Amino acid sequence: MVLAVLFGLLGGVSGRRAENAYGPQYGETLPMKLVMLNNTAASGAVCLDGTPGGFYFSPATSPENINDWQIYFTGGGWCYDEIDCWGRSNTALGSSTSWPPASQMGGMLSPDCKVNPDFCNFNRVQLMYCDGNSFSGNRDAAVQVKGLDGKVKPLYFRGRRILDETLKALAANFGLTKAANVLLTGCSAGGLATFLHTDYVHQQLSKATPAMKVFKSAPISGFFLNHATVENKPVYPIQMQYIFNLANSTNGLNDRCIAALKPEDRWQCNFAQFAYAYTESQIMPLNSALDSWQTACIFTSELVPGFPNQTTTANGICSAAAGWTSCSQNPEACSQDQIKAMNQYIEDYDRDTQGGSQGVYDKAGNGAFIHSCHTHCEAQDDTAFNKFAVNGVTMQQALSKWWKSAGTDPAKDHSYQPCLYKDGPSPPRQCNPTC
Repeated sequence: MVLAVLFGLLGGVSGRRAENAYGPQYGETLPMKLVMLNNTAASGAVCLDGTPGGFYFSPATSPENINDWQIYFTGGGWCYDEIDCWGRSNTALGSSTSWPPASQMGGMLSPDCKVNPDFCNFNRVQLMYCDGNSFSGNRDAAVQVKGLDGKVKPLYFRGRRILDETLKALAANFGLTKAANVLLTGCSAGGLATFLHTDYVHQQLSKATPAMKVFKSAPISGFFLNHATVENKPVYPIQMQYIFNLANSTNGLNDRCIAALKPEDRWQCNFAQFAYAYTESQIMPLNSALDSWQTACIFTSELVPGFPNQTTTANGICSAAAGWTSCSQNPEACSQDQIKAMNQYIEDYDRDTQGGSQGVYDKAGNGAFIHSCHTHCEAQDDTAFNKFAVNGVTMQQALSKWWKSAGTDPAKDHSYQPCLYKDGPSPPRQCNPTC
């Protein structure tokens, strides 16, 4: 049975104070425990299937960190059209009915101070993802969808409302109003959510937390390119534009980005590169320039036949470009021509993060740890977080140095660049020995 920490109605959850609910905690390593949002009929903070949204929480485990917070967006891809979202609504990515009572993560989210010395003792929050579009869905009326079972089911796109109610709950009952230092993060679709909502969360916390001194954002593996496939097909852009419209995400994205683009172009604010270009808060992306999800599901993908009126819940077709299956999943299996194309993707990534960022990449106080390891969500892995390095500096060390900086350092002092793969006639291909 799913546990819910029971709080009063204030703030959208029910029960007692968090520090009492979990008992003595200093010096302990605790999992995060599930909290279900309450009063969702009024707030609309529900998952795709209409079940309540929720989050996991663990209090600070050291008195010195009682007012330090790490807030994390859970990832899990996207759904791209009505049937795809219907299928998702029957899983834990679209329904809260099967969420486990506790959660624990590694890497920069680890409670183990040997792995994660900077953030191990923080208050930790994990926002559960169940709206299908990186917490940006904001549609009033449910979409009535006839599923593959022949039955009509209402789907709710309410990710922004889940975010809002979670912040209210944390402020009302968990001590967020006393926060002094806050790191916002998330991985994959949650990494994209971090890009999309960094300024919004910063604005909301600035209103609710008068004691806040530091707010920084470190998206993990969330910079998905608005990029055609190797066959020059705009597969991923088509998918993301459709879910943007279906979820009514115009009012759930970066306000400055939405205001800057024409109505017909605003769907592009659903991409990290556009949200990033308009982000004002201090931010340090942690990403591979040859991300393993992107090489399979953006660069070598295909649309599901019949999209958007498909008869399957397949979430796109990854690694489907002819002759690219092995290479897309392992660069060591790439031919010389294929590895040159992979290197072009890395160069396109650099172009979009740096040249297309309207100065954000070079803004004082910002940073970026971009490497070439063919991985995804590596900052959540204990080993990779402390092993992957650029110019002798590990991801953990780079993040630590940036986090502890005053916020006025030149961005170049906290920026790390990827290398290009070896494009000789045969392997090895990898250019970074720490991968």
